Amino acid sequence: MSKKLELTMVSQANRVITLPANLPALTLVTFITIFVALRIWHIAAYSLGGGEAFAMIGAKQDWNGMFSYIVADIVHPPLFYVVLKLWVLIGGESLPWLKLFAVLFGIAMVVPFLLLSRELNLQLPVINLAILLMAMNGYLIHYAQELRMYSMFAFLALCSFWLFIRYFKIPNNDFRSLFILTIVNLLTIYTHYFGWLVVCFEFLFLLIWRRKVLAFGLSIIALLILFSPWAYLVIQEARSIGGLERNLDWVPKPRLVDILDFYFTLNGPIGSHYIQLAGFLLFGLPLLPWLINIVRSGRQDSVSEDAIMFSWLVFLSFGPVMLMFLVSQKLEQAIWIDRYFIFIAVPYLLLIPAAVYRLEPKWVRTIYVVLIAVWTIFAGINDLRTNRMAWTGAQLGSRVDWDALALQMEIAEPESDYPVKVYTLPVVSRGVTSGYWTIATSLDYYLDLRNDARFEMVWVRNNDALINKVEEDHFWVAYFYIVDSPQPAPDQLLQENGYRLGDKIIFRQLGNRFVLLPVWKNQ
Repeated sequence: MSKKLELTMVSQANRVITLPANLPALTLVTFITIFVALRIWHIAAYSLGGGEAFAMIGAKQDWNGMFSYIVADIVHPPLFYVVLKLWVLIGGESLPWLKLFAVLFGIAMVVPFLLLSRELNLQLPVINLAILLMAMNGYLIHYAQELRMYSMFAFLALCSFWLFIRYFKIPNNDFRSLFILTIVNLLTIYTHYFGWLVVCFEFLFLLIWRRKVLAFGLSIIALLILFSPWAYLVIQEARSIGGLERNLDWVPKPRLVDILDFYFTLNGPIGSHYIQLAGFLLFGLPLLPWLINIVRSGRQDSVSEDAIMFSWLVFLSFGPVMLMFLVSQKLEQAIWIDRYFIFIAVPYLLLIPAAVYRLEPKWVRTIYVVLIAVWTIFAGINDLRTNRMAWTGAQLGSRVDWDALALQMEIAEPESDYPVKVYTLPVVSRGVTSGYWTIATSLDYYLDLRNDARFEMVWVRNNDALINKVEEDHFWVAYFYIVDSPQPAPDQLLQENGYRLGDKIIFRQLGNRFVLLPVWKNQ
């Protein structure tokens, strides 16, 4: 993918020493090594929490129980759980082994990325910058290390993008290529429902370019038929519980600023919103001259390789986000969640370098490459330092040492013959409650690992509801205290209503706290 370079050095004795060196290829190997290392680094530093614990609770059941569990959840298809269960049967439940499952998919993304780059005829400097952006991206690192379906989904979607663009470029319909693409798309939609966005945008792209629409339409029909049994089960379950609100009521309707925040995340967030907006402009401005050049050249050649590449990467990078933003405004229950868009991260991080390396003159291009590389490295280091510890949205509780907390809770609670209730309080942000589910699921999983059945998790909406609900003489309260979303702790209200507080078990990180509080009724 690159030409061999030769470095010449002239010694003080005027002797010429020729040192052959394939620097772009060596750079690629170095960046891929960094990519792999950052996904392996500290994979077992944090216990499973929230959705990870939820996934493991399902995977540990028998096959019938697991499928009933997934259907009742509604929110995700079953393929991830099936593969995870097989992984657990092979290697058990040790934390490094479980985390490795997600990490391997995160690392494997390099393969379809390189294949896609080859299909798009990208030069090695473009690929190198894109790999650096991917390697240091905290969003991708986080979900590569989280035991959920997102790294698997991103990997399969990237495989689909590569196979699709290869199929697109073949002059005639190739049944074998379409069949393989259909199989990969089937795996993608069975991993995450947003896999249907992958399929739909591939179809829309064919419609725009008026190529192979009928053949791909038949592929979609096959996917609908093969997905319909699962869809039927989930729709029946959703109807029985009155829709999606029970499972997704914590998801607010997205605002325009949420779209900006998502792309700030992909760029690598640094500093205030104003600084991040400057970064957004820095990353986005090179797209404008590329677009202008395509429009100008389009008068002579409307189907150029450059136009195909630009339209494909832009289509993937922005189309799904904009579409789901509009859909979420219309639906009763919003379905716009930033981690669901992980499948567009690589196309976006490939689009930016492809645009940058088209800048002229060369000195402008060089400055731009340096600026974007420095921004990315700085943002990546900052992300590694803080471990994405915002504790808001998707990250709430994902860096809490639930294993240690469950152990301390077990030690602190005296032996009893009755279940001790643990009332879990939510975090309230933008009028949306979240967090109590994370607490209950995480503690449940680690208490179950110790065969401790003395505790019963109870979700409570707020402090007042807690006081009205409690009937026991002894119980626990579990809650988050988030710096950016301060809300009153239940301590004072409990004391005012005749309760005595025990010693708190506290987990601290960057000013945030998670608290386990034992409580007794005053006699």
